[in-house]
Amino acid sequence: MCDSVKDIRTIVGNLLPLERINQSNWEAALHDLKTLRNLCACGADCQIEIIGDKNLQEYLRLLLFSEKELHSNNDFYKRLQLMAWQLMANSIVNNRKSQELLWQLYGDYILQQCSNKRQPLDSSTDIRLMIIYNILKLSLPDIVLSRGKILKACVAIWQNMIEQKSSLPIEFLHFILEDFLVTDARSTVRFYSQLDVEDRLSFLDYLHNYLKQDSPNGLVHTFLLQDLSKQFKMKSDCLLRVSSIQEVDNIKPQEVYNLLKCIASATGSENYAEFYSIDHSLFLNISSLLRALATLSKERSNDLYKPLNKLEEVAPSSKVSREYQCEITYELKTLLVRCIANLLYKNSTNQTYCRDTQLMPVLLECTNTDARNPLIKEWSVLAIRNACLGCPEIQEIIANLTQKGPASNDILKELNLEMGSLRISPGKD
Repeated sequence: MCDSVKDIRTIVGNLLPLERINQSNWEAALHDLKTLRNLCACGADCQIEIIGDKNLQEYLRLLLFSEKELHSNNDFYKRLQLMAWQLMANSIVNNRKSQELLWQLYGDYILQQCSNKRQPLDSSTDIRLMIIYNILKLSLPDIVLSRGKILKACVAIWQNMIEQKSSLPIEFLHFILEDFLVTDARSTVRFYSQLDVEDRLSFLDYLHNYLKQDSPNGLVHTFLLQDLSKQFKMKSDCLLRVSSIQEVDNIKPQEVYNLLKCIASATGSENYAEFYSIDHSLFLNISSLLRALATLSKERSNDLYKPLNKLEEVAPSSKVSREYQCEITYELKTLLVRCIANLLYKNSTNQTYCRDTQLMPVLLECTNTDARNPLIKEWSVLAIRNACLGCPEIQEIIANLTQKGPASNDILKELNLEMGSLRISPGKD
């Protein structure tokens, strides 16, 4: 038996019981844990000795996972817990046997702790995720079965980061989630469907952020992109039945909205152009939805879809509630037009559908300013340009339009803006 293994057994045998640790002796306990952590560098035998010691197993379980110690507010306990996590992480470095043993002993505890949305984020969060990531790469049978729980845990941490506005560098969260997006998309699709609605929203939020950054660590798997399109087409009609921001027919309209945000980002990327160029049913679905929303927006009784293009509606003194910016319909038409613009680009089949389904008049209507749909005018102009590009039939439609004068604009009327000049009416004495 090597001296290092003897040292480990001696230290573990002399560990101060947790119930006796207080402000006067915690530094000695911290020193013992630090020594054990450093002894992990002495080789695989020391790592296995540390993770396999029954007394140390119970000590770590109580320190890291018991309700009493987990919610302790004592600073010295938190220092001990951080050192214990570092010890656990060091015990599995480049050691398959200790990795398997650690997961058998603590895997469920670690996943349960990561999934707790009330768990505050701290320096130990990334250590837990580093342990999960190293185990994940083993592709053990137990890990394959746990992938759904791992996805749920990571989504919970991402949600915590957003809600707590955390700036902690939790790098291993991205390593794990990117593995789900890029590598094993089939299991990701299956596990996504098993998440509750709130977790699905958080997953889509992460995916949207990844796509916005131009997929920095690998392209999102086409199988996952295909499922996003499928899910949107299956559920998109719930947006037409929204009368409030409440759940409709057990389908969260917010999930459809988040799906649309992801699709809007992906369709605008050259990385995914080849995939979306043949997804013609997606174009038909989105264009049909835009036409339906355009009809709804003209109904006087439907304020959710009504354009906001009057100064009195968008001014600070407006009687219109600012809540419209939090409603599910805010920026909805902009996203639809943005997708249409992207899907029309150099796509003759979609251009034909655009012409045959009478989509052009709707796109022309969307060139009006609308505070409910920021940038819709700009995206509409791009969509019209992409529809005309290399398509004589649509060019002819535009050429045959009859000019009837400037388009009606309530804001310009209120400002008395005419022919590029601002006319101020004289006030009454």
